Amino acid sequence: MLSDVKVQLNELSSKQKALSEELDPQRESKLLDFYVRLIPRMLDAERCSVFIHDPVNGKVWLKTGTGVTERGIEVSVKGSVVGDVIASGKPVIAMDLVSRDGTHKATDTTTGFITREIICVPIRSKDGTRIAGAIEVLNKKSGGKFNQEDQAFLEEVGEHFQSVVESIFLGQETIRVSRNLLAVASRAILMTFIAVAVSIFTIVLAAVYGGLPFVFA
Repeated sequence: MLSDVKVQLNELSSKQKALSEELDPQRESKLLDFYVRLIPRMLDAERCSVFIHDPVNGKVWLKTGTGVTERGIEVSVKGSVVGDVIASGKPVIAMDLVSRDGTHKATDTTTGFITREIICVPIRSKDGTRIAGAIEVLNKKSGGKFNQEDQAFLEEVGEHFQSVVESIFLGQETIRVSRNLLAVASRAILMTFIAVAVSIFTIVLAAVYGGLPFVFA
């Protein structure tokens, strides 16, 4: 068990190190913020958000977004538009959300924003094997509807986000595996301590009782 966790940690650390060599975290974070400001202007929309996938907890959390602070939004993968996109790996354009129930209603209550329509596209890892996050844009301003051209634009932007979003994704995974490694190591140390203590206790009792074997009741 301990060796398996160490292997996972080493693999994650290697991947994250390779990505970090390509990235300046502060510069890339500013780049995400810049795109979040730019994308609504490009699509004539009201808001834009970049989400990170947390597969262990089945959650999706906000990295950066219009009018919302980091982690200001956290939703379940199940039952949310952004969660559906991450689970399926397919873009979604959802209309008429004011009249539809869903996670967006609870989020609107928290943020004070009214979501009418959503376009959301996945952000894949660089090797294409995982969905690390998603870009979500809300509400056309001009009364128009999101279309395939908007989707193609966001998918292209998502390709530019791959490295930085995957680095964040791997970072949370590294923290989780490190905690697991610490927990496994702590249990191993405790079991070793108990085994040694029992051995010493048995030897002492044997000596006290003249070398007679001690039988635990």
